Amino acid sequence: MNYTAEDEKIIKEHWDDLLLSCTKICRNDEDWNFIKRAFFLAKEAHKGVRRRSGEPYMLHPIAVAKIVIDEIGLGVKSVVAALLHDVVEDTE
Repeated sequence: MNYTAEDEKIIKEHWDDLLLSCTKICRNDEDWNFIKRAFFLAKEAHKGVRRRSGEPYMLHPIAVAKIVIDEIGLGVKSVVAALLHDVVEDTE
Protein backbone atom coordinates (compact mmCIF):
# COMPACT_ATOMS: atom_id res chain seq x y z
CA MET A 1 0.00 0.00 0.00
CA ASN A 2 1.37 3.37 -0.98
CA TYR A 3 0.41 6.94 -0.29
CA THR A 4 -1.83 8.75 -2.75
CA ALA A 5 -0.54 11.61 -4.88
CA GLU A 6 -2.27 14.03 -2.50
CA ASP A 7 -0.58 12.36 0.49
CA GLU A 8 2.79 12.67 -1.23
CA LYS A 9 2.14 16.36 -1.84
CA ILE A 10 1.30 16.95 1.82
CA ILE A 11 4.35 15.00 2.98
CA LYS A 12 6.56 17.01 0.62
CA GLU A 13 5.16 20.31 1.94
CA HIS A 14 5.91 19.30 5.52
CA TRP A 15 9.34 17.96 4.53
CA ASP A 16 10.18 21.22 2.75
CA ASP A 17 9.14 23.14 5.87
CA LEU A 18 11.40 20.93 7.99
CA LEU A 19 14.28 21.54 5.60
CA LEU A 20 13.86 25.29 6.13
CA SER A 21 14.19 24.75 9.87
CA CYS A 22 17.27 22.59 9.26
CA THR A 23 19.13 25.61 7.87
CA LYS A 24 19.55 26.64 11.54
CA ILE A 25 21.51 23.48 12.41
CA CYS A 26 23.09 22.02 9.28
CA ARG A 27 26.70 23.09 8.91
CA ASN A 28 27.80 20.97 5.95
CA ASP A 29 26.72 18.41 3.34
CA GLU A 30 27.25 15.59 5.82
CA ASP A 31 24.60 17.07 8.15
CA TRP A 32 22.12 17.49 5.28
CA ASN A 33 22.75 13.98 3.98
CA PHE A 34 22.33 12.45 7.45
CA ILE A 35 18.90 14.08 7.83
CA LYS A 36 17.84 13.20 4.27
CA ARG A 37 18.84 9.54 4.71
CA ALA A 38 16.83 9.36 7.94
CA PHE A 39 13.79 10.92 6.26
CA PHE A 40 13.80 8.56 3.29
CA LEU A 41 14.37 5.52 5.50
CA ALA A 42 11.45 6.53 7.74
CA LYS A 43 9.26 7.29 4.73
CA GLU A 44 9.94 3.85 3.28
CA ALA A 45 9.35 2.14 6.63
CA HIS A 46 6.00 3.92 7.09
CA LYS A 47 4.95 3.61 3.44
CA GLY A 48 1.18 3.82 3.19
CA VAL A 49 0.62 3.84 6.96
CA ARG A 50 -1.98 6.24 8.31
CA ARG A 51 -2.73 7.68 11.73
CA ARG A 52 -6.16 7.22 13.28
CA SER A 53 -7.00 10.68 11.97
CA GLY A 54 -6.42 9.40 8.43
CA GLU A 55 -3.39 11.57 7.76
CA PRO A 56 -0.19 9.99 6.44
CA TYR A 57 1.82 8.64 9.38
CA MET A 58 4.99 10.27 8.09
CA LEU A 59 3.68 13.68 9.15
CA HIS A 60 4.19 12.71 12.80
CA PRO A 61 7.98 12.15 12.71
CA ILE A 62 8.37 15.30 10.62
CA ALA A 63 6.40 17.26 13.22
CA VAL A 64 8.53 15.84 16.03
CA ALA A 65 11.69 16.82 14.13
CA LYS A 66 10.35 20.38 13.75
CA ILE A 67 9.75 20.57 17.49
CA VAL A 68 13.28 19.31 18.12
CA ILE A 69 14.71 22.21 16.10
CA ASP A 70 12.27 25.08 16.55
CA GLU A 71 11.07 24.61 20.12
CA ILE A 72 13.81 22.66 21.89
CA GLY A 73 16.82 23.90 19.92
CA LEU A 74 18.57 20.56 19.47
CA GLY A 75 20.84 19.54 16.60
CA VAL A 76 21.24 17.21 13.67
CA LYS A 77 21.47 13.94 15.60
CA SER A 78 18.29 14.77 17.47
CA VAL A 79 16.47 15.51 14.21
CA VAL A 80 17.60 12.14 12.86
CA ALA A 81 16.39 10.46 16.07
CA ALA A 82 13.04 12.25 15.79
CA LEU A 83 12.58 11.12 12.20
CA LEU A 84 13.45 7.52 13.07
CA HIS A 85 11.88 7.15 16.51
CA ASP A 86 8.83 5.23 15.33
CA VAL A 87 10.75 3.15 12.80
CA VAL A 88 12.45 1.23 15.60
CA GLU A 89 9.25 1.14 17.62
CA ASP A 90 6.56 0.32 15.03
CA THR A 91 8.12 -1.31 11.98
CA GLU A 92 10.10 -4.42 11.15
